[in-house]
Amino acid sequence: MRSRRRVAALAIAAAALGAGRLAGQTPDQPNLIFTISGGYLTGGRLWSLPRQLALAVATPNGNAWDTVALGRRFAPGFAASLSATYFKSPHLGYTAEVGYFGIATVSECSGSFAPTPSGQNQLACSSLNKENFRSDAVGLLGGLMYRFTKGGDQPYLRAAGGLAILGSSFVEEAGTVLTSNGTANVVYFLSDRTHKELSWMLSLGAGMMLPLGPGYQLRIEARDLITALPYPTGPATDTTQIAGDNALPEPPIGFRVVHLPTIMVGLDVVLERKRGHRY
Repeated sequence: MRSRRRVAALAIAAAALGAGRLAGQTPDQPNLIFTISGGYLTGGRLWSLPRQLALAVATPNGNAWDTVALGRRFAPGFAASLSATYFKSPHLGYTAEVGYFGIATVSECSGSFAPTPSGQNQLACSSLNKENFRSDAVGLLGGLMYRFTKGGDQPYLRAAGGLAILGSSFVEEAGTVLTSNGTANVVYFLSDRTHKELSWMLSLGAGMMLPLGPGYQLRIEARDLITALPYPTGPATDTTQIAGDNALPEPPIGFRVVHLPTIMVGLDVVLERKRGHRY
């Protein structure tokens, strides 16, 4: 009977000691993280221009003009980024990111066209309508990250901002027409010779870091990518320039702030970690 009591007492003591050790254990704390990410972004409409003149044909009574309605809307695009995060304190970290954001757009064109032998403007508008433009932006961003837990599953908030380097034009609208001899003739409805290449970018995100094994984590993040993109604030109205030899109608250009919802999935490589307590 006494032996049974001793065994029970030892079992209770061992369980209490084990529980104490488990309670004293804390997960490892990743401090320096390098991340490779890829993702998907989209948006709404970038701009629309209800009426733009286009030279149709010269007549004895002067120039005849067609009118076209133009626009750009966002299409789904892809994103890729490299980032580094350093947690100087358990919860607050500094982050830096270089990202490529494929801000794709689709052109819209419709119009009212005078009957001409070549029908050049109508053909150019038809070729331009629903054409995909692979515009892009490269973001150089820096900011802060706040994680709610120090290890294990780590939900977080992130805010970063910086410079955006813009690629292809978000303004230029031109259609291609094949002439009778088989050569391609480019018809410009809007030109962008003063192409804007620099803007700003802000990234606001919320996500989760999930441990995969020693030294690796899975990262899933939803972000609002905010940037300012160039757009035509009105039609090109200098008919002398439109009717000239260059036929390059230059509209007034401004910047519009746009929101691009983005989903990013990444692989974290933990380069430095703080060991958790094991007692």
